[in-house]
Amino acid sequence: MATYTTNGGIKKISTGDESGTWGTSTNTNFDIIDRLTNGVGDISLSGTTHTLTTSDGSTSDGQFHMLKLGGSPSGTNTITISPNDTKRIYMVQNASGQTATFSQGSGANVNVSNGKGAIIYCDGAGTGAAVVDLTALFSSTTTLSDLSVTATASELNIMDGVTATTSELNILDGVTATASELNIMDGVTATTTEINTVADGNTSVGTTAVADGDGIVTNDGGTMRQTNVTTFATYFSNEITAMSSLVTTGALNSGSITSGFGSINNGSSAITTTGTITGGNFTLGSSGVADASAGELKITPVTEEGSVDTGTSGTINIDCDSKGVIFFTANQTADRTINFRGDGSTTLNSYMDTNDVITVSLMMTQGGTAKYLNAYQIDGSSVTPKWQGGTAPSAGNASSIDVYTFTIFKTASATYTVLASQTKFA
Repeated sequence: MATYTTNGGIKKISTGDESGTWGTSTNTNFDIIDRLTNGVGDISLSGTTHTLTTSDGSTSDGQFHMLKLGGSPSGTNTITISPNDTKRIYMVQNASGQTATFSQGSGANVNVSNGKGAIIYCDGAGTGAAVVDLTALFSSTTTLSDLSVTATASELNIMDGVTATTSELNILDGVTATASELNIMDGVTATTTEINTVADGNTSVGTTAVADGDGIVTNDGGTMRQTNVTTFATYFSNEITAMSSLVTTGALNSGSITSGFGSINNGSSAITTTGTITGGNFTLGSSGVADASAGELKITPVTEEGSVDTGTSGTINIDCDSKGVIFFTANQTADRTINFRGDGSTTLNSYMDTNDVITVSLMMTQGGTAKYLNAYQIDGSSVTPKWQGGTAPSAGNASSIDVYTFTIFKTASATYTVLASQTKFA
């Protein structure tokens, strides 16, 4: 009777066996050997688990030498090497989008991150089998002697921090200065550009902006010094203020104030405009709307833009980023599902922050045979509203307009409290 190799599942045909079929088994064995030596297998992962099996006498994914991981796993995917007494070395390339964890028994596992590769060894020790990452054992250290460098580390460290190019260092070629002469430069921290600016006048004038903290070189009674630009600003301000010909102006009647201007504080004086005030957050007094110490905010009636829908059946998708009131003008012909979302490409969970609240109203026109909203979803997942009065509606109201109002309060990620009501208008 035939037996099989432990690590590859190659069939070992007994003497005198398989008369007339020997060629089929042999060809299968060659296919297995091809996989074991050079085979590259595309392994499609899904969910969070996968079994990589080496089968006896037939080709299987566990016999591939190179594993290319793909598919769409839902999280870290544990790949179990089976059977647990198989000793294998695998080359792994992980492009599955998730971390792949290789396991064979209760021993150590190996994680291969998405976008990474590894060479792993399965020791085939049975229930206690372990997987070893051989890649982590490879050494990439190169010594100076490997590069035929004879200088010591201390000698090379003298150049630590030098950023000069080969051309710049070649300027020293032919220099005959002594160590003492070169040591005159000891302590100089100026860059080549900075020295050239002082030494040759630097005829190229730049446009670098001047900011607080910048310095200006000035001749202070024969001694060159750097003085902060704010000191110059104070000096010039005092000198300009003292000018007898300086003229002040009254109200500004032209120009504009841009974002770089900063805060405007006019004390208790009023700001008057006949135009539109546009901005971000608008802060009122301590009570938010009316405050005796801060004054009142008076708001004229607010008109909300609604939308009209002529649909009579099917799921209603509510785009909460643009719709607050929807009027269904045609008689409804079927009970309907309502689904709340951000818009066609954005979930409500992404659109709303925790503790945000949205209210949406639907006006549903009913004919002689009334229909109603009988299923409720957020981002395609069912939710159970809390209904006014404690009972969900079980039907619509004939020959009327049913008004549904939904208030959605987001309490955590993808978690909502929904308050709802149905009101008949006729």
